Amino acid sequence: MMGFINSFDIAVAEFAAAVAKNCGFLTMPLKIITLSGTAGAIFIVAAAILIIFRRTRKAGIKAGGALLVGFILTNLLLKNIIARPRPYEDVTSRFFEIWQNAGSLKESGFSFPSGHTTAATAFGVSLFISLNKKYSWAFLLIPLVMGFTRIYFCVHYASDVLGGVVVGTVAATLSQLVFDFISKKISFNAEKRN
Repeated sequence: MMGFINSFDIAVAEFAAAVAKNCGFLTMPLKIITLSGTAGAIFIVAAAILIIFRRTRKAGIKAGGALLVGFILTNLLLKNIIARPRPYEDVTSRFFEIWQNAGSLKESGFSFPSGHTTAATAFGVSLFISLNKKYSWAFLLIPLVMGFTRIYFCVHYASDVLGGVVVGTVAATLSQLVFDFISKKISFNAEKRN
């Protein structure tokens, strides 16, 4: 299994390295995207903005809840339990070379799962679940783009990004379930009083 994961990680990293080599103009926009996801900042701000407006308030609350659950699962639990080093930390590896060629973007903490991807997925899946399906599918592109930036700059393995997608999806689902449970409880108590 580890052999497959290693092969998968290097194959995806090589693909990202080829994109960086042949489409260098993408580096700056991708860097802006990846840096905007630091500490989930862009997603926290977006959820707060959604909460302000009555029409999107429920979606914003669910997204905020998903971000919180994703942070707990990823940054407080999984990263510390698994303690996987960043790809570029082995200076003798091909990952280190790819990382240098992509601009040597440094990150702190452990690698698995990707916190940026967890946050992007928690946010994107929450909005996909909560909003009109005619356009909400577009929010699923958020984790794809964010995940790719993490591989592009070689600060995560592809398997870290997949882990972030799984954790983010779980976080969004849990947030939805908790929100629905609390809403029904409040609604039921309001009906009892009337």
